[in-house]
Amino acid sequence: MAENPRNIIRSWGLQSNWANGPVATNKLVPPVYGRIRHNFVQTWREESLSSGLDFGSQNFSVLLPQSLQVVSSIFLKIVLPDLAGPATYKPYPGLYIIKTFRMLTSGTEVYSCDYAAFLNDYCQSLSEEELRHFADAYLGGQSATGGGQTLLLPMLLPNSAYLNRNGHDTRGHGVFPCFTGQVQIELQLTMNPATFCASDPTAVAASLGSTAFMYHQIEMPSATLRQYSDNRGSYSIVTRRFTELTSGWQEAQAGVIQRLPYSQPQGVVTEIDFVAVPYDADDHRHSASNRILPTSIKVIADSVVQRELDAPYKIKAELWANGFKPPHDFPSPGRICFAAHCAGTNTHMYTGGYNMQLASNVTIEVVFPQHVSYKIIAVQLQRVRMDNLGNLNAYLE
Repeated sequence: MAENPRNIIRSWGLQSNWANGPVATNKLVPPVYGRIRHNFVQTWREESLSSGLDFGSQNFSVLLPQSLQVVSSIFLKIVLPDLAGPATYKPYPGLYIIKTFRMLTSGTEVYSCDYAAFLNDYCQSLSEEELRHFADAYLGGQSATGGGQTLLLPMLLPNSAYLNRNGHDTRGHGVFPCFTGQVQIELQLTMNPATFCASDPTAVAASLGSTAFMYHQIEMPSATLRQYSDNRGSYSIVTRRFTELTSGWQEAQAGVIQRLPYSQPQGVVTEIDFVAVPYDADDHRHSASNRILPTSIKVIADSVVQRELDAPYKIKAELWANGFKPPHDFPSPGRICFAAHCAGTNTHMYTGGYNMQLASNVTIEVVFPQHVSYKIIAVQLQRVRMDNLGNLNAYLE
């Protein structure tokens, strides 16, 4: 029997309550074929670093070459050294090599990043398939052997996707203009000891060996290249800053309220993360793949409860409702959110937050279900600007 959908078609006239909104798309015509504004290609430039960069290095500085013009990203290239005997590296060893990343201009700090915190958060925004490919290309893979893998550890420039929860995104956050006149841009690295990345802390590599910076340069016609290389006085980008509210890893017993009274942080807080792992006195034994969710979280401002998640099911619902659906190897920490849909991949849009300056005092309370080591981190909005001289400055307001 031939199909005759006329009754369905006549019924559309009875659906006006649902069909009176603006037209979002027309599926009967092809999409408009557009273009990108400027054609470009990306090339690699490698600069070897001195042997002073090694496990445990403190504040190792690299000045960006003044011949650089426009880059999309910069990576620290490391070939994992061999380990003794049958010892292996932790899964995703690239997470455990850099401790902190700092950016400076004219010797003044622009911002500082807890490297593992940002890379963990980025990995949580990936699908299982995306994580596998990203880890193989950059972090040493899920099953690192005794050495030989090449790591490309991204430097957290203001335009870096790894400062945000973008997932795999080809749109990105634009390029970074490297022409700053007489001002020199300095990237500074503090490295973890070798015990952080080996599965067996007694069988660690003696040295990182040779290292290099890999610059992913943007190549365009000369006039366009000049336009994008010199953005003094106009470069401005909004990204995120992680402000640790605790002082390093703290210990908490099961079921005991952990109370953090403090003067509120400056700026807009979009969420507070409660990063907890099974207790271990050695920081280098903490793993990104083992997160313990709290059983309750409370934020109190001037004795008034602003937000409270007082049961494990509410904490899990908070994660789901805000879009946190991480891959298996990077479970989400506990979170309490002040913006709408915090995990959204669109990081170019303001969706709310909490400016705590309206309160005299803010207290955070959290309870964990077992003996843990934990940190509390405020995720804030940050704007990075370049002034007319080429100096970079970061603002929370």
